[in-house]
Amino acid sequence: MSEAHEADIDGGGSHKGEQTRARIKRAALTLFAQKGLDGVSVREILKLAGQKNAGSINYYFSSRADLVQELIRDVAVILDEHHTRRLDALEAAGGPHTLRELAEILIDAPSLSDPNRQEDDRSLRFLNMVLLNHRQNLFDAMRGLDGGTRRCLTRMREMMPEIPQRILAQRQMLAMIYVIGATSTREAARDDPDAWARLWGGEATRETLADTVVGIMTAPVDAATLAALARDEARGQAV
Repeated sequence: MSEAHEADIDGGGSHKGEQTRARIKRAALTLFAQKGLDGVSVREILKLAGQKNAGSINYYFSSRADLVQELIRDVAVILDEHHTRRLDALEAAGGPHTLRELAEILIDAPSLSDPNRQEDDRSLRFLNMVLLNHRQNLFDAMRGLDGGTRRCLTRMREMMPEIPQRILAQRQMLAMIYVIGATSTREAARDDPDAWARLWGGEATRETLADTVVGIMTAPVDAATLAALARDEARGQAV
C-alpha cells in the first residue's frame, strides 16, 4: 500500500491508537509477503511493529484471522479502485477496442506504473501467498469489492463469443492467478539485482506480461479440451 493509502488507514495520523493499528498491519503485510500466512507468528508481527503488549493483535483486530482478512480487503480495494479508474477512462475515450487494452488494465497494479511504489509490490506478493494456500480467505474478503476487475473480465468475454463460456471462465481464473503470481515476483526480485535485471529491468516485461494474458485468453481450444468439456457437461459438472 502506498503512503496515501497508509495515511487513510492511519486516520490521518490523528489518533495514537489508529497509528498503532496501522503499524501492526504494515508489519503483518511485510512478514506475510515474505514468509506466507502460515509461517508468521503473532510474536513476530508485534516485534516488527514495535509492540510489547502481547494482546495488541486481539485488541485491535479481535484475532489474527481478522487481521489477515482486513489486509486482504485493503489490497483488494486498492487494486479494484485502480482497475475501475483505468476502465472508466478507457470507456470515456470510446474503448475498449481490443483484448490487450483490457489485459493492460488487469496487469497494471499501481507499482507497475510507478517503480517507486514498493509497498504495492509487497501487497501483490502477499496476495499471491494467500492465493496459494488460503484461496477461500481471498474470495471471502474480495466479495463485493471486485467491480472494476469483474467489468474488465465481462468485457473480455464479450469480445470472444467463439470460445465456450465455461472455458473462458476457467481461462480468466487462470489468467488472474498468473497475473498475481507474476507481478508478486517484483518485490522478491528487489533483493536480487541479477534477477531484477533479467526480468524486471526493462519496459518490455510489462508489455510481455500483457501479451501473455491475451495469449491465455485467445489460445485455440484443442479438440481434447472440447471433448473433456462435453464429458463434464454430460455429467452435469459445473466449471
